[in-house]
Amino acid sequence: MSESLDNHLVHGRRQRPDGPSPIDVISVQSQLVYGHAGNSAAVPPMRALGVRVAEIPTVLLSNAPFYDTTRGRVLPADWFADLLLGTYERGLPQRARMLVSGYFGSTANGAAFADWLDEILPACPQLRYCLDPVIGDTHTGPYVEPGLEAIFAERLLPHAWLVTPNAFELNRLTGMPALAEADAIAAARTLLDRGPQWVIAHSVGGNPGELVTLAVGREETWRWTSPLLPVDVAGTGDVLMSLVVSFLLRGESMQQAISRAIAGTHAALEATLDNGFEEFDVIAAAPAALAEGTRFRAERVA
Repeated sequence: MSESLDNHLVHGRRQRPDGPSPIDVISVQSQLVYGHAGNSAAVPPMRALGVRVAEIPTVLLSNAPFYDTTRGRVLPADWFADLLLGTYERGLPQRARMLVSGYFGSTANGAAFADWLDEILPACPQLRYCLDPVIGDTHTGPYVEPGLEAIFAERLLPHAWLVTPNAFELNRLTGMPALAEADAIAAARTLLDRGPQWVIAHSVGGNPGELVTLAVGREETWRWTSPLLPVDVAGTGDVLMSLVVSFLLRGESMQQAISRAIAGTHAALEATLDNGFEEFDVIAAAPAALAEGTRFRAERVA
C-alpha cells in the first residue's frame, strides 16, 4: 500500500454485515471516460442483465485513441499487479464464476496478469477464464506491443476455457489464414489443441455484405451470419464477449448465448447508426439480446 493510502484512507471497520458480496465476473480490460471500449463497453450490458461485475482497469484514458487528443495512460505494471493482488485478498477470484481479460495496454501488464493467473487458478477450480486476445484487426493491423502476442499464445491460451479472437487475431495466434470461413474453422481447431474448450471467431468474411461468426468446440461447430453495417466503432467485440458470458451465467447453452449476443451487438450497432452517435450505443445491447434472441439463428456445420 502506498504512503498516501496509509495516511489518508485507512480507518476502522464501519458498521456493516460480515458476509462477502457476491461476484459473478471479474473483468480485466481498458477503461474510458468518454466512449465505449473494454470495460466501458462490456460492463453496462452485464449489469443490465443482473451480472455482478468487478472491474480491474489496465488502461485509464479520456477516450479511444482515434480522436485528435487522448489523455490518461496505461497503468504502470506495479499498480496493475497491486490491483490484482487486492482482488485476491478480498476473495474475488475464489468466489467469481468467470474471469474475462481484454486489452492490457503493455507487455508488462500482460506478464503481470499471467503471473497472477498462474498463482490463483489452482485455488479457484470453479473459475472459467475467457480470453479476448486483443491484438488488432484487418483495418489497422496490430496495435499492441509485439511481446503481448507471445504472452497470449504461450501463457494465457493454455489457461483459457473460451477464447474470442477476430479473424485477424486468429491468424496472428495460429500463423494460419483465417479470413475465410473454412480457414477460420481450421485455425480455430488448432487453438483447441492448446487448451480452450471453445473458440468464438468473429468478423470472419462471408458473402458480400455479411459477417460470419463461428463457434468451434471440441465436439461441435456452429455458424451465424449477420448483415455488415456501415459503421466502425470501438467496443463491438467487448460487448459480444460480455453478452456471451452473461447468458452462459444465466444457464443458456453456448449456441443460445451466442445467438443472443449477436442479436444484442447488432441491435446496438443499428441504434448507433439510427441515433447518429460517434460512439457505440451499448445501452441498446442487453434489451435486444433478451427480446430478439432468435433473430440470428445458428447453423450447425460440424
